[in-house]
Amino acid sequence: MKIKNLVKRYHILCSLLRDIGLGALAFVAAYWVNRGSMVTLPSLRLLWVYFFICILSTVASMALLKSYRVEWRYAGITEIVNVVLAFIVSGVIATILKISYFSKVYLNLLFLFYFFYFGFSVLWRLSARFALVLKKRFRVVGNNNENIIVYGAGYTGATLVKRLIEKPEEGFDPVAIIDDDPAKHRRFVSDIPVIGGRDCIGYAIRKYKATTIAIAISKITREQLLSIYAYIKKFNIKIKITSNMSGANSVLNSDVISLKNLKIEDLLHRKEHKIDKELLDSFINDKVIMVTGGAGSIGSEICRQALFYHCKKLIIFDHHEYGMFKINEEFKKTYSADLYALEVGSVRDRDKVRAVIEKYKPDVVFHAAAYKHVPMMEISADEAVKNNVMGTENVIDQCNESGVKKFILVSTDKAINPANIMGATKRIAELVLECKSANYATQLAAVRFGNVLGSSGSVIPTFMKQINNREPITVTHPEMKRYFMTIPEAVRLVIQAGALASGGEVFVLDMGEPVYIKDLAMDLIRASGLIPEQDIKIIYTGLRPGEKLFEELQYSDEDVNATKHSGIFVCKLSGVDCETFFVKLKALKECAQRNDKQKAEELIFEIVPSEYREQAKGA
Repeated sequence: MKIKNLVKRYHILCSLLRDIGLGALAFVAAYWVNRGSMVTLPSLRLLWVYFFICILSTVASMALLKSYRVEWRYAGITEIVNVVLAFIVSGVIATILKISYFSKVYLNLLFLFYFFYFGFSVLWRLSARFALVLKKRFRVVGNNNENIIVYGAGYTGATLVKRLIEKPEEGFDPVAIIDDDPAKHRRFVSDIPVIGGRDCIGYAIRKYKATTIAIAISKITREQLLSIYAYIKKFNIKIKITSNMSGANSVLNSDVISLKNLKIEDLLHRKEHKIDKELLDSFINDKVIMVTGGAGSIGSEICRQALFYHCKKLIIFDHHEYGMFKINEEFKKTYSADLYALEVGSVRDRDKVRAVIEKYKPDVVFHAAAYKHVPMMEISADEAVKNNVMGTENVIDQCNESGVKKFILVSTDKAINPANIMGATKRIAELVLECKSANYATQLAAVRFGNVLGSSGSVIPTFMKQINNREPITVTHPEMKRYFMTIPEAVRLVIQAGALASGGEVFVLDMGEPVYIKDLAMDLIRASGLIPEQDIKIIYTGLRPGEKLFEELQYSDEDVNATKHSGIFVCKLSGVDCETFFVKLKALKECAQRNDKQKAEELIFEIVPSEYREQAKGA
C-alpha cells in the first residue's frame, strides 16, 4: 500500500512539474509572438516573476479541482470544464495583480500567454485520447478482438462504444450500432455508424463479420428486453447486455459501464406479480415468525423477507448446520442478534419441535423443510415419508398444541398426479393438513408452486456447471416443460397467500406459462455469451424414473377460485375420507419406521393413486 501511495505521489509531482514547464513554454511562445508589437520592453525579470505567479496560480487551481487525479485517457466534458475553471480563476488573479502591481505588462501578452498555456495543457492531457482514436482509426484488421454490434444509440450505447474503443484490451471492436429510432439512423457515434433498426441486424452481422451483439439500453422493461432478445437469438450470435447505469452521472465517464452476461431471470417469459404491501405487513410486521427448513433455498428467502418486512422475531429451524452457519454469516452483517434465533434440529424430532415452538411461541410457522430431490427420494421412500409426511405432521400437531395462529405448508406442483415419491409424499402432507384443519384451532394452509430459478437441485445450477465446463447440456426430453418463477417472487406470493388463509385452503400461485426445458437450456447458453449447438451442444438422455413431461398445479376435480391478489388462486379441495386416510397413514408410518422401502412405496401410491406413476417408473 505504501508503494502504491508513493507511485501516486510521484505521478502527481511529475504532472505538477509538467504544467509548470508548459507554463514557461507558453510564456516564451507568447513573448516571441508579441515582441514586435511591444513599444517598450518591460524588464524580463519582472515578466518572469509575474508569469511565474500566473503559472503557480493555474497549477494550484487545477490541483484544487482535482485535475491531477484524473485518468485523462477517459476524460470528458466535466474534466475539461474543470481545467477551464482553473484557467479562469488564474486569469482573474493575474488581472488583479496586473492592475495592482504589474501595470507595465501588456494585456495582449497576458492574453497570448493564457491562450498558449490553455492550448498546451489541453492538448497534452488529451493526447492519450487522440492516440486511442488514431489507433482505432488505423487498427489492424484481423486482430484477436471480436467484432461487436451495439444495440442502442442512446446514453448507454454511446458510452459502451466509447469504452470499447478506448479499452481494446477488453476484447471487442465496435463495428456497427442498431437503434429502433429512425431519427438516429445514418448518424455516427464515436465514428461508428448507426446503420438502422433491428431489421438491419442480419445485414450488419454479414457485412462486419460480427460475432457478438450487446443490448445497451439503460431504461428498458422486461417486455422490451424479451422482444429484442427474441429477435436477436434467431441469428445464433452471442448476446450480452450492459451493466446497470443507475447512479452514473456522466455519459463521458467510461468507467461506469461494462458488458456482462444476461441473467436467466431477465428472460422469464412472464411479468412479475405486484406486491400487496398491506397483505405482507399484516402478516409479518411485528409477528414472531418461525421457518422450518430455514437454511434451504425457499426457507432462507422466507427468512430474508420476514426480516425485511419487520417481523418481531425470526426463528430459523434447520438440521443443515453448514446452511445455518451461512445464513447466520449473512444476517449478522445487517441485523442485530436479538432479531433472529438459530435452532439446529429436525422436524422428524417431535421433542425438539415441541421445545423450540414452546420456547419462542411463534405467531406464524412456515414449513419449508422437506426432501425435494426426485431421484434421491426414488431410492429412499422410507426417508421421504419420515421427513415430508411425519415431519409435517409433527409441526402441525405441535402448532395446534402450542397455540400457533397460522401454519403455512410450502408445497409443490409435483404433488398433483404425482409420478414420483417426492411429489406423492408432499401430496400426503397436503392431505394431513386438510384432514386436521377442520378440528384444529391453528389455521392450516398450503401453497403450491412450480420450479424456482436457482434453488438447490434445480436444473439451472446443473446447466450452468455444464456450460462453465464447456460440456454438453443434458436435457431428459425435448418436450419436457416446467413452470418457473424467481425465488424472491415465489416467496412474496407464499407470504401473501398465508395472509389470505383462514384454514384448510390450498393456494396455487400463478406461474404464467410453462417453459420448455430445452428452450431454457438454450437461453442459458446465450445468457452466458455463447451460441447453442455451436459452443455448447444439447443432448437428450431420456426421462428419469419419476419424471413427467409436464407438471400441473391442481387436480382436474379441484375448483380454482380467484383471491384478492391476482397472482394467487385458492383450490376448493375435493372431499377426503379422513378416517380411511388416517388408517392408511398409520400403516405407512409404521413401514417407514421399519425402513421398509418397498412396502412404503406401495402404500404411498395406494394413498395417492396416480395415472402417471407406472409410465414414469418404467421410463
